[in-house]
Amino acid sequence: MVMLDDVHKSVLQKYPRAVVHMRKQVQAQRFGLVFGAGLSRGFELPTWAALVDMIAEDAEVDGKKVLEIIPPHAGLPYRTEMLFEHFKQKRYDEADPSQHHTRLLDYRIGANWIEIIRKHLYSKVTTNIKDALESHPYLEQYLPLIRQSHMTVTYNFDDFIEQALLESRSESDTSSLGFESVTNPWTQFRRTEAIIYHPNGVVPQNMLEMPSDRLVFSEASYAEQLLGIFAGDNAGLLNHLSKHTCLFIGLSLEDETLRSVLMQAARACPGNYHYYIRYMKAGESIDQEEIRAITRANFKVYNLVTLFANDDEIRALGELIDYEKCITEHFCDFASEHDIPVQFRFYITGAIGVGKSTVINHFRNLHVLDEWLEQRIPLLAKDWKALTSDEKEEVDNWIVGQFKQKNGILRNLREGIFMMDRGPLDPLSFTPEDEWPSKASRILNELCPGHASWKVENGRVILLEGEPSELALRVIVTERKDYTDEKLRDLEAHLGVAYGKNGVIRCDTRGLTPLDVARRVAEIVHLEEYNPICDLHERFQVIQKEGIDAT
Repeated sequence: MVMLDDVHKSVLQKYPRAVVHMRKQVQAQRFGLVFGAGLSRGFELPTWAALVDMIAEDAEVDGKKVLEIIPPHAGLPYRTEMLFEHFKQKRYDEADPSQHHTRLLDYRIGANWIEIIRKHLYSKVTTNIKDALESHPYLEQYLPLIRQSHMTVTYNFDDFIEQALLESRSESDTSSLGFESVTNPWTQFRRTEAIIYHPNGVVPQNMLEMPSDRLVFSEASYAEQLLGIFAGDNAGLLNHLSKHTCLFIGLSLEDETLRSVLMQAARACPGNYHYYIRYMKAGESIDQEEIRAITRANFKVYNLVTLFANDDEIRALGELIDYEKCITEHFCDFASEHDIPVQFRFYITGAIGVGKSTVINHFRNLHVLDEWLEQRIPLLAKDWKALTSDEKEEVDNWIVGQFKQKNGILRNLREGIFMMDRGPLDPLSFTPEDEWPSKASRILNELCPGHASWKVENGRVILLEGEPSELALRVIVTERKDYTDEKLRDLEAHLGVAYGKNGVIRCDTRGLTPLDVARRVAEIVHLEEYNPICDLHERFQVIQKEGIDAT
């Protein structure tokens, strides 16, 4: 069990929703990691720019003059392409002209080029992976998560993740490597977990361990990869991003291929958000306006929640979200000790046809409690006023029973982000105004029977508002013909009265697409202040006394 300290406290205080969300996704096996060059710098590997310079200075390449004639604004892939073409021509000049453009010569040149890259990539790296892993600021803390995850993506050319997995595996685990490395997005994986995917290819430290069959290092290969994204070559990665919640570490959003993939994923799954660590160097400071601008831009463009963290905080984050080493009881007790909330509840409500269920379907990466936990009874399709006394009793019993189940689930789960389709006060909006006090008493007594020590679980209420005439058209196809635009307008007004104002966010959906509404709800769930919350228990008590006049 991990020992939690002040660094863990600081991370949890700054990003409680992010931590509990990732913990739940780890537990559900719907979590993934995406690594960039920041991870490799911990092993003293050169940056891409430094690697290009080292290759240019290599005696076999002798390309310093080539770099001097390249325009300063040229990108690193273009500089690498120039060096390779220079290197290739040198080999052609040394070869017999009859061998030019033959597969044998071109393969030898390619193999020689990769060997030069490998030599300089690992030139300053220790051969003792155990020492390298112990000195790395945070990789060791993420290895258990890599083993548990379906797929880990690394944009680095090195194989240090694979080496670290081998070094740290248990002595009893000798039946296999424990992971599978792939470079092709169309590969049929042999394993169901611990897939290490290198989109840019890999140059292993030991070429005999893992031959390199793909390398995106030059302008030509980079352009081919970028075009491939739009042709569907990244369907596997997009599918992964759509079904999992990922944490991006050590990456720069300046990478055009990464940005393209993220934007496609954001458009395909507007309610599925990932986490991006904006690395903070030792002593670096950033003001709140910059934080707000970066956070909002990454959120709206790439569906990324930005976490600002240094090495120690990245390590602590890895330990906090490790559900097995930081078990629920230990985690929740630590949070309670420091008065840090780890339960976040959002009730989505609104008149029939406003799109509650449609919006909620975009947030299946959260803990969702649907409108009904069992198959609905046919009487729900009828207008309340058209029901007989016996039918009303049957409907009331069934509906209250559903809310009692949901309140029990919320009461017994100690951590997570929960989204509920409708809230427990919703039944009042279908009830005649003079019956509100008695209906409120009945629901409250059922949810909290006798002298129960628990209450109706509070939370943020998101009230979706729509145009009644439009909603009336939508409900026709659901066989609820009794709900006219006038009745739907009354339902919306009564919901506003039932929940009051404190802790209630009104979201006007008029003129918005379902994707627009999902993105607005996502802002509320992931970015905006959680407080004030709606005290639902107190609302029931107020309505018991004041009825429809409750404010």
